[in-house]
Amino acid sequence: MRRAAALHNLTWEALVPDQFTVDVRAEAAEERAYFAMAAEKARLRDHICATYGISARELASLAMP
Repeated sequence: MRRAAALHNLTWEALVPDQFTVDVRAEAAEERAYFAMAAEKARLRDHICATYGISARELASLAMP
């Protein structure tokens, strides 16, 4: 998950290097990295839910104060 998030961060920085610039040449790479990160997040969520026998809704409720 952390590796996927780090890669997405790099591709995002390439897409939007500063607040005034968008490099559309980096868009496809950023989209691939975003979807890869989303898939890793889903795998991690599924693993946690299966390990602890909880639903995704229960997992989300644990993040609430």
